[in-house]
Amino acid sequence: MNEEVTVERLERALAVCAHLVVRDGPTAVPLFERLERELAAMRQTEDAMGRAKRLLESYSSRHPRLSLAPPIDQLEDGPSTGVHSTAP
Repeated sequence: MNEEVTVERLERALAVCAHLVVRDGPTAVPLFERLERELAAMRQTEDAMGRAKRLLESYSSRHPRLSLAPPIDQLEDGPSTGVHSTAP
């Protein structure tokens, strides 16, 4: 089972771990703290990605002639090698 780590899965794991800490005492505290750090880091990354997308959209709408090209993986015709050949 190789499921993707998501905010929701980390929150669920943190809740289970919180239950263990309350029930069994400090034994699971290191795991609880690790899950808290992982969740905070994931949320911070998601926030940064959202801010970057909003900034790019705002920039492109204010400066259409200066807007940036889409990333290579989003181009319809695939990446260009930059080499143009007229050979048959």
